[in-house]
Parts: sequence; structure tokens; C-alpha cells
Amino acid sequence: MSQIGNDLRAYVLNQSIPNCTITQLDEDHIVLDANHAKSEVTFYNLGDEFAEIVELRITDPDSPDDAKFFLHFELDDLVRAKELVGEMVGELSFKSHYETKRVLLCCTAGLTTTMFANKLQQAAKTLSLDYSFIAMPLEQALLGDGDFDAVLLAPQVGYQRKAVAQAFPNASVVQIPPKVYAAYDTGATLKMVMHMLADNAVFPAQTEDELKIRRELKNDKRIMVITCIRRPRNGWYGWRIYDKGEIVAHGSITKRRPSWHDINDILATLPVQGFNVSDLDAIGIAVPGVVNRGSVAFSGHSGYGDYELGRIISERFGAKVFVDNNANAAAVGCYVSQDMFDSVVLHTQQTGHPVGGQGIVVDGHLLKGRINYAGELTPLHNAMLGTERDYERAWSPEGMRSIVARVLAADISLVAPDAIYVAVDLLDDMEALRTEISQYFGNVPGFIPDLFRVEDYRELVALGELALCLQKLHHPRPHRKY
Repeated sequence: MSQIGNDLRAYVLNQSIPNCTITQLDEDHIVLDANHAKSEVTFYNLGDEFAEIVELRITDPDSPDDAKFFLHFELDDLVRAKELVGEMVGELSFKSHYETKRVLLCCTAGLTTTMFANKLQQAAKTLSLDYSFIAMPLEQALLGDGDFDAVLLAPQVGYQRKAVAQAFPNASVVQIPPKVYAAYDTGATLKMVMHMLADNAVFPAQTEDELKIRRELKNDKRIMVITCIRRPRNGWYGWRIYDKGEIVAHGSITKRRPSWHDINDILATLPVQGFNVSDLDAIGIAVPGVVNRGSVAFSGHSGYGDYELGRIISERFGAKVFVDNNANAAAVGCYVSQDMFDSVVLHTQQTGHPVGGQGIVVDGHLLKGRINYAGELTPLHNAMLGTERDYERAWSPEGMRSIVARVLAADISLVAPDAIYVAVDLLDDMEALRTEISQYFGNVPGFIPDLFRVEDYRELVALGELALCLQKLHHPRPHRKY
């Protein structure tokens, strides 16, 4: 045990958290039990050639397999280690994060939503989701009666979204898509709620309907793919190691304030999973923002800023590192996972966001453009709809459909893709979207390509990043190192 390890153990044991018991089970395992949630700090000693590895995990007693906070990091910097422990303690202190999530369903009289709420409650119980669904008439909801994490409006009262949002300022308020509501589609509704509440979900090791590369692409390498996704309330990092296309290891990080250090931690702690960076032919990282020659240019809360991510990770670990925009990776995932369409557009947009992002593949080639700016839609949105962004419309299926249809009409005019893939939670009815787009083409539907709804955006990003890494390894472009 190193001195830095002793210092961190002492730091954890000296934490002061209301109504929390801190117990050292042994020299490598400390438990912080706050009743509403439990945090575990585990130390791993992998030998003299490695620094100690620390695992931080917070779980809810009602769903112990669903980590609310999880990461590994290399114990080589005490200041950084204390910051991460402090972030974990901060998350543990927010008791409301681990209480039953209360979801309100609202319609005119509360009758149809009562039936739907009962179905959702049963489905949530079956899936071990700690959710409570309650139905309420619109008139009562407008009084702000109760404390809810999310509010789902029936289509017939969707026009009251703004008023309901004012009544419940701490809740996410969205309209249920008409097709979902008409069918009492509990699966689609639960997925929407999980997205709204940012429940984390790790990449599975293998799934029965897992996407595969169906294009002629030599898949003979061992590649690690790291997928970074911004979500409403936190950041999510999923990683996989593919060995000749088969998944041999996987994991994830969930935390409120993402940072490039998290990517460093994932790589530094690979020995816990039985791998080393030296085992890999390449590392592919798919992130939000404009990516040019391995540098990420993105302002705001993503945690990256303008950062030479590719160069720093490559120099730190002595590995080949490729960095790509995650929408571009998803578009490549759309392309390689089928062999019918050679030109595709992938459109992604979060609930409540008036501007989305895109990846575009034309005749089998990813369209990047000057400084890799292709697919960044803010200027297009401003040109078509003005600089006043309509945040209100992006909370309902009708409003989101109107926003997305205009952008896709521009794609069809300029690119004329064979297919368009739509990764937008609020848009489940592709026929309604097709009808909305057709008005811009004189109601001649023949110009509109096939539209497909994306069920799991993360899967497309991972597969696409794998394909991009294989392409760069087998057909390197000497002027682009990262």
C-alpha cells in the first residue's frame, strides 16, 4: 500500500455526511451507507508496475445493479483523487436522486391516463424500475398539486405544456407522442421517461439483435471504442473492446460533470478488466462537438472545451487514437449495418433542444467538409427559423416534427440520400414525419427517401466508430494522425 493510498483511505474515512455510516471492511474496501443509497470505495493492487486502481460506486438499495455513479481511476494524483471522491460524496448527499421517481400522467379528466398509469406501473415493476406513475386531470395539474420528477401530457392536452411546466418548475414536461398514447405503448413510454430522468444504462456485453458490420470491411483488429454521450442531467461514457468484431470487454462511467480525465481514467484502469492499452491496435473515441485532427471544439457543459484530445491520449498511452464526432460515427453505423443504402443521413436531437446534429454519408463516404463542420445545424436553423430558438416547440411531438421536417427537407434538396435515420425520442411516427416533409415538395412523396427511427443511438455510434477505426487502420491518410 502506497502513501498516497493511505492518504486517500484516511480522506474517505474522515468524510462527514449527514445520516451516513462509514465503515472500513478491510484495507481495500470502504462502505458509506446513507440508507437511501450506498457508496463503495474499492482499492485494487495490480502489482508493482501499476499504481493502485480505485473504484467508486453508488447504488440504490432498490436497484443494486443500476449504478448511479461509477468509475475507476488510477491513484497517481492525490488532488485529483480527492476531487473524484468529493464528487461521489456530493452525489451521495442528494437524497432525492435515489428516491422513487414520481411521474405524472395528465389528460382532460384523468380517466384514460389512469389506465395507462396502471399499465406503466406494472411494466416498471417487472423491469425493477423505481418509478411511481400517477394520473391527474389537467385542471388539478395546473394547480401544481404534488412533487413530480416528470410530467407526461396526453396528446389532447399537449397545448397546455407551457402552463403545466410553470406549475411544476422542477419537472421535465413533455407530450406523449399520439401513436404511443393511442397504443398504450408502455415500452416506448418507459424509454422516454428513462431518457428524461437520465437513468444510466451500460452497454451490454452482447445482445441478440446486436448490430453487425455488413459492408466489405476487413475486421481483423482489436479496437477499443469509447462513446461519449451528453444527457439531460449527466454525462455517460460507454466503452467496448472489439476483437475481430466480437465484444470481449465492456463498461461505462456515469457522473454529473464529465471531463476528458474520465477518458484517461478508462484507459489507465484497463488492467482491472484484464487488458492493457498495449493489447490494442487502436482506440476510437466518439464525442460531441466539432472534431478536427483529434481536437475537440465544443463550448458549454460537455467538459471538453477546445482540447487536443487525440494527441494527449496518444502521447499518454503510446497508442493510435482516432477521435470523431459521435453523430458522424452514428451515420457510419447506419451505413455499415445494412447493405441497401449507400447514401444516408443520421439526424439526432434531444427532447427540449431546438437544434439537433447530423452525420451524412454520401456514396459510402462520410461527409466531413472544411474543418469537419458538416452536420452542425445551428447556422441552418438560424437561416430557416431565425436566431430566436423555439425551445417550447421542442417539447412536443408536433413541434419537434415541424423543426426536424424543415431540416430534413434541406438534406433531401442538397444530398438526396437513399435513407434518413431519425434519433429523436419524441418522433416515433415516421409516416407523420414523411407527411410533414412532403409539404415542402409540393406534396409529391416520391422525392422523400425511406425514414427509419433509431431505437438505440449509442449502438450506432459504437459500431460506426469501430468501422471508422478499421478504415483508418487499413487505409491511413498520412496528413491526419488522430
